[in-house]
Amino acid sequence: MEITDVRTERIEVPLDRPLGVSRDRSLDARGAAFVVVETDAGITGIGEGVGPESYIVERIVEEKYAPLLIGEDPLDIERHWQSMVTDTVYQDRKGQGLSAASGVDIALWDIAGKHHGVPVYRLLGGPMEGSLKPYASDLFWQDPETMAERARSYVDRGFAGVKTHLGRGLDADEARVAAMRDAIGDAALMVDMNCGYDRPEARRVGRMLEEYDVYWYEEPLTPYDVDGLAALRRELDVPIASGENEYTKWGFHDLFEADAVDYAMPDVMRCGGITEAKKICALAETYNTVCSPHCFTTGVGLAATMHVMAASPACEWLEFDPTDFEVYEPLFETPPTIADGRIDLPEEPGLGVNLDEDVIGEFRVA
Repeated sequence: MEITDVRTERIEVPLDRPLGVSRDRSLDARGAAFVVVETDAGITGIGEGVGPESYIVERIVEEKYAPLLIGEDPLDIERHWQSMVTDTVYQDRKGQGLSAASGVDIALWDIAGKHHGVPVYRLLGGPMEGSLKPYASDLFWQDPETMAERARSYVDRGFAGVKTHLGRGLDADEARVAAMRDAIGDAALMVDMNCGYDRPEARRVGRMLEEYDVYWYEEPLTPYDVDGLAALRRELDVPIASGENEYTKWGFHDLFEADAVDYAMPDVMRCGGITEAKKICALAETYNTVCSPHCFTTGVGLAATMHVMAASPACEWLEFDPTDFEVYEPLFETPPTIADGRIDLPEEPGLGVNLDEDVIGEFRVA
């Protein structure tokens, strides 16, 4: 079997409700770059690379990686990872080169699963269990009452935890945390600051979060400040979560060596794909650190994340988008369902997803 083509499909989905995060920032659209790898055996693999600029991922995939891959055996996944990431003289240690490689790697694992007729997690050594525990990842910046109502609705739907995005000052953050804690009772409340604070303010806000039994305090600082994360972890009782802006096992090794995180959050679509995410999860296990991969993406990224988590004993808590995002559950061959606070694993060969033209066609970027 040989690779005959490597290309990308880019989409952008406008949002009815802007996604407000820290420092008065917001998003009014969500984009994606899907990587499509075709073979002479008629098997097509689908992956996703999170840029976030999808046009940069497209150019790297099609101009840098495609020439390395066409004519090669798609099942030589580790060798292809090395050729994309470590074999060049000038290496992309972080950033969009790794995001693009992640998309290719995921597509190659999709091909491998289809070739062998099994879900990808079985090739990775799983499953550990037949289902995963999701938390609802939404609750972007709005007034406290609206956020509390939305949080309650997700717990009523069966989610054991919810995540909110704050980071606009101690008083404003506390008003929303208090409202949501009152609304959801004993359910887990995760708080994401999207790198919104400096060290002094992060410390003050962290003290407040302790009073509301917050489950984790996510990305309070810039990802460049690993020492600051480690200091917060020593000073606060609320657990620290970070890693969505980190890349490769080497980057996560630095986080673990610094004792900077309680919850490691590799993004399968950025950190190096399924190949590298599996290694990061194994590394986390050696440091007795829980992995909860970052996964705010499309159905392709969700599927890739689920397969990695299913085969990794270090993993807990699947990040799940509970909104009606048009390119999320509809990309699955069998859309995932949540029952009794758990989500079943895909059973189809490969990732269990497809790029249905009826689903992505209206969002395609020419």
